[in-house]
Amino acid sequence: MRNVGAGKKRKLSIFMRYALSYMLVVLVLLSAVVAYLYRITERQVRDNLVSAQINRLTRIAIQQEGYISAMLNTAEEIGLNPHIEPFRYDEEPWKAYDLQLQLVPYTSTNPFCDQVYLHFSGDDRMYSSASSMTVDLFAELMRYERTDPEELKALIQGTGRLTVLPAQRVVSNLVDGSEPRMVTFVLPLGAHPGTSKGTMLFLLKESTYQSMFADAIDGEINTYIFSGEEVLSATEDLEISPAQARETPENGARYRVFQENGRSYLAVSLGRRSWDLSYAAVLRMEDVNSAVHGSLRGTLAVFLILAGVGLLLAFWMARRHAKPIRDISDLLAEDGAERRDELQQISTGIRQLTRRNSELISRLDSALPMQRHDFVFRFMKGRFRSREEAVAAAKAVGLEIDREYYAVILCGVPENWDWPLELNCPPFDRFREVTGTGVELVALKGILYLVFSDRPEQLPELAEAARRAGNEESGGCATAISALHRDFSEAPSAYLEAATAYDDRFIRGGEAVLSYDSISSNVAGILPRAQKITHAISQALAMGSREQLDSRISELLQFLKNSSMSPFAFRMIYNDVIDTLTRSQAAALSSGRDAREFYDIFSLSSCQSIDDLDELLRRLCDSLLTDAARESADAPADPEDEMDQVVRYMEEHFSDPEISMAAIAESFGISTTRLSLSFKEKTGMTPLEYLTQLRAQRARELLVGTDLTIREISVQVGYYDSGSFIRRFKQVTGETPLQYRRSQSPAPAPANGTEAPEEEK
Repeated sequence: MRNVGAGKKRKLSIFMRYALSYMLVVLVLLSAVVAYLYRITERQVRDNLVSAQINRLTRIAIQQEGYISAMLNTAEEIGLNPHIEPFRYDEEPWKAYDLQLQLVPYTSTNPFCDQVYLHFSGDDRMYSSASSMTVDLFAELMRYERTDPEELKALIQGTGRLTVLPAQRVVSNLVDGSEPRMVTFVLPLGAHPGTSKGTMLFLLKESTYQSMFADAIDGEINTYIFSGEEVLSATEDLEISPAQARETPENGARYRVFQENGRSYLAVSLGRRSWDLSYAAVLRMEDVNSAVHGSLRGTLAVFLILAGVGLLLAFWMARRHAKPIRDISDLLAEDGAERRDELQQISTGIRQLTRRNSELISRLDSALPMQRHDFVFRFMKGRFRSREEAVAAAKAVGLEIDREYYAVILCGVPENWDWPLELNCPPFDRFREVTGTGVELVALKGILYLVFSDRPEQLPELAEAARRAGNEESGGCATAISALHRDFSEAPSAYLEAATAYDDRFIRGGEAVLSYDSISSNVAGILPRAQKITHAISQALAMGSREQLDSRISELLQFLKNSSMSPFAFRMIYNDVIDTLTRSQAAALSSGRDAREFYDIFSLSSCQSIDDLDELLRRLCDSLLTDAARESADAPADPEDEMDQVVRYMEEHFSDPEISMAAIAESFGISTTRLSLSFKEKTGMTPLEYLTQLRAQRARELLVGTDLTIREISVQVGYYDSGSFIRRFKQVTGETPLQYRRSQSPAPAPANGTEAPEEEK
């Protein structure tokens, strides 16, 4: 029951994770679409409202301009009417009655005007269709809210252009209603203001304008008609300053948004038109937003339906995708392990698989080069008893060496140069009929290629291709090749031939491949006598006589010195001697171990003098002669004991500047790759790191306990160059030698009172 519940919990966990993710995606997409539509709808609704207000203001402007045109036409017709001529009342009073009758038609045809008055220039009376009175009396009877009687009289008697008095309250018995608000127009009488006969005064009730402002639009809107800077008439549902509505929008826009009293408003302007009149309307932004929301309701309903469909789809996709996740999690889960979150389980499983795969690939990649490396060194040392054994060992590492000819090629390459070891990449990929591989020789700073082919001419061609490629990359690549061989047992000789030719690079240069065939060694005439002495040495070994053994070796040494041979030829003679001895003494070894394992061909190639060769031969004979050597040959070497010996060897010889990985490996008869891997597995650091630690520790003791200079200490701990010593010391301790000495104790003052620079010390 617990496992079932845990399984349901896992299913719910992964399902809800997917479901919530998909739902979030759906909601984000819908939110983005709704936000976009809101912006679009807001702009469209605002533009529609602005267009509606512009149309409305245009209608008001046209109607207002129609009223003004009608009044101007009336003034012009009266001025041109031949029956209406200016007169003075005090001279011709009877004409006042006729004038009143003449004004009746003009008053009745202007229904938008409440009152029409006429005044002749040079007269002091005002006439209408119903009465006449003096200008003074008229000014006294018409009590304007913001215009005093004198100003009104001045307008009546001296106006030569259209003048408008904005809407204001008028108290008069001449006007119907109780203190109505009136708009007053004062116009010249006649077609041309310069020839005006007088003045006409038109009174319009503000209710006329209110009827113009009325429309079917719901909501509170302020509508304004401006005459210059003053409000001619307005409907004010909103408490705002008319100056805000009068302000012109920037950049030629038709509207603008402004803030007043903490609220936002939308002002729509028509701009100035005829007679310096302008028109504006103001709406609240709340009304605009309400219109936007109203327009979005239908769209939001559609999107709610789509959101429901999207959520259902999200649940369906979550169920569909959760199942394979659970299946993979169950596959990766370890038996008996606690159930965890599926994604965490998969992540952990993938990391484990990736790590295992990387380890496997690393092992495979590193195993084959190491195996080929060991095969080449075993082959060169002549460790295979038969051709068939060598061919089988080569097949195990992916090499087909059952060819008629083989040779050894040595290529000198610069440090840190990524030169290929295999023949399946440039510059060797065109030699498809040649098989072989290469190994790095640290001591020679070069690469050894062991190559096999049924066509003998291809092996020198391959050496030439290597030389040319090296010259193109580095500007100098000495390349040497041994003579061509068929017998696999001649492999040590083949290596010595290539090494001999390679050593000749200092004389012959690297303009061509250095071939052993071109070197004269005069070995043939001396070899028979050397073989006789070798036979005597073998007899001494068989008898176990150290005295006779020393005597015969000294005889061989003296004979070779008297033969005037080069050290390279001595190597060939010694190789033949040592090969004969190891073969002849093989039966004397216990456990059937090959005597060749006491002898390393690479150690022989590093000998630079006859004395070095003599020492090598004596060590070999001593190893063959003593019981300790035969006991060590009976049992395979223990890698751990062998690394202990390497550690002791490094502790005893760390001050030797010539010590190196290659030298250590050759001393113990192992490859540098095996030495590096086994040593690091044993000690946790590489041989070079351990050597640096030993030298740094000894340097600390000398820095604190002696007055030796930095240069003298660097020589004592195994460095030729004090600069290399300083860099290595600082790498280990974090301080330069001089800084370390000063931190431990005060430095002694030099005799002359000055201290030498650190690099000189």
